[in-house]
Amino acid sequence: MDSFDWKQKFDVSYACIDSTDGFERYHIENETGDGTITACAVFPGLEAILLDFRLRRCDTPLTLNKDVIDMGYCIDGRFECNVNRQYCYFASAGDFSLGFFGKQESRGIFPTKRYLGINIFLDIKLFPQHHAEALRELDIRMERIHALADMRSRCYILRRSPELIAIETAIADGFRQKSRSHLRIKIMELLMFLTNLNDTTARETPIYLNKRHAALAKAVHERLTADGCGHITIEQLATEFGAGVTALKTSFKSVYGLPIYQYQKDFRLQKAQRLLRETTLPVAAVAEEVGYTNPAKFSSAFKKRFGIPPTKYRNNATQSPS
Repeated sequence: MDSFDWKQKFDVSYACIDSTDGFERYHIENETGDGTITACAVFPGLEAILLDFRLRRCDTPLTLNKDVIDMGYCIDGRFECNVNRQYCYFASAGDFSLGFFGKQESRGIFPTKRYLGINIFLDIKLFPQHHAEALRELDIRMERIHALADMRSRCYILRRSPELIAIETAIADGFRQKSRSHLRIKIMELLMFLTNLNDTTARETPIYLNKRHAALAKAVHERLTADGCGHITIEQLATEFGAGVTALKTSFKSVYGLPIYQYQKDFRLQKAQRLLRETTLPVAAVAEEVGYTNPAKFSSAFKKRFGIPPTKYRNNATQSPS
């Protein structure tokens, strides 16, 4: 693209750590974490990036650009999409969004501090100029894709379409293989897929969450992770935060993708995993440290979660080369 720079999308510091075969890899960071972005100019007028983030948020002061369509696909993690001052929705693995660049509000939030995904930036003026013949032969109708991006007040959302997941998985493989030709084939396939969406699919919408409820879920998350060892019931949390049990459960799962109890249990077991790897505490002491009074129940839960008993996990971690 001549005038468009995808780096506008993220308010982070960039350091190029690799540039080979038309692919550029950047280390990025801000005060909430870091990650990598791999970028490729796939065609004149079309760029694609692979995001691998371990950060909490990116504040990006975007302005609306109706010449550029921004397509996003979540491979792993969660991403908060703000559609106005009152409502938001949460993209998770398998979700696809499409809209004009800068159409969403400027603050990108990753509530689980993990996001792996793909963004494709399509210049709707430049791209057709260079590929008019290919677009005709493949029956790719840019006006159809433009109409999806032009939906009022929100981005177009498609959730967990098996055909789309297969295409996006292949696009991710193109990044891993550093194959621009592979990306070109699969992105053309994506544009064909978007051209042929039926009306029923095109009316699909996400579940919007009031931002007050999103803020409630985040406050509960801070409470759970600050005191992640002791078991706190949902009723106790509801009383503490002055919220209804149903609203609390629904809001938390919408933001973090798991029920409160399951998230709390998983958090405790991940802490145990870290303690086994980084300390010499006996297994029974690790169990107690993460809130298990019965070491046998801890061992059973750990094996169910990670597929290996805690003692064997520690032995493997100790024997692994640093």
